[in-house]
Amino acid sequence: MRNYLTLARQNSPERLPVEFNAIVKDITELLAYPLQVDNIEVQLHLAPTLPILWADPHQLRQVVLNLVTNAHAALRESSAPRRLTLTTWGDQAQGQIALEVADTGPGIAPEIQARICEPFFTTKPTGVGTGLGLSLCRGIVEEHGGFLRMQSQPGQGARFLVELPVAKAPMSSVRPLASAELPSPPGKAILIVDDEAGIRNGLAYLLRRNGYKVDTAANGRLALTKLQEQVFDLILCDLRMPELDGPGLYQELAQHQPQPCQRMIFLTGDTLSPETKEFLERTAIPRLTKPFTAAEVRRAVAQALQEGSRGTAEAS
Repeated sequence: MRNYLTLARQNSPERLPVEFNAIVKDITELLAYPLQVDNIEVQLHLAPTLPILWADPHQLRQVVLNLVTNAHAALRESSAPRRLTLTTWGDQAQGQIALEVADTGPGIAPEIQARICEPFFTTKPTGVGTGLGLSLCRGIVEEHGGFLRMQSQPGQGARFLVELPVAKAPMSSVRPLASAELPSPPGKAILIVDDEAGIRNGLAYLLRRNGYKVDTAANGRLALTKLQEQVFDLILCDLRMPELDGPGLYQELAQHQPQPCQRMIFLTGDTLSPETKEFLERTAIPRLTKPFTAAEVRRAVAQALQEGSRGTAEAS
């Protein structure tokens, strides 16, 4: 899941009206497949109503994503039952909301609890993780005027508590960040091309739940084989992969199967090389920037399929 955990978005922080429960539900839906594979039961106890936050939605998604992913990693080390619980509540009088992320994992040793949020501190082997996840979370929460707290006992799991103040929005602000989505065209076939199994399978699980027919490939070379065997209405393709990457796949299709090139969405990170930026600008292919949300994926897919259908109708 490392590509989900980009360290920070390169765009400037933005403050918008945000429904925090929607962010929590969206992240847990996006990660539903890998959690299910590891037999982790997810429980959501979300307050029926929460005050609207004036916050950066991308940064808050990063916080929830990191906390859930850390809990997932801890639960892999514990025996059944494996349970992850996310609870939200709000206090309008005190002007704050809170999120608790609790797991039934092995807990955090007392000797490292004071250092758990330090930059670059990690208990994982070299090359696994950056040690920046919790430090990033704390920085984002404190930037929003809130607090990140942790409670844990060895063998009794861990609880992370996020407390955020309900800051007042400027008078010119609009309604909460919209989550409206385009309807899903039924029965469309989608090919997901990504070398990371967690991302590939997570996207497939999400889109199948929306009624799409989904196949997957681990790189561009395998994708070409599948494209020779079957017609797909849309291709979701990572940019960087072994054997044949996203731009390479695009160029192969442009030479031999130009129509599929018009039905692609690239999956990108925030940090792009000048060559990659030039390629994306030249091709004008839609893209989803990691870490994306389930709502963003559904919306981008539905929009691309609708535009593709209109293009086909106009050409006929």
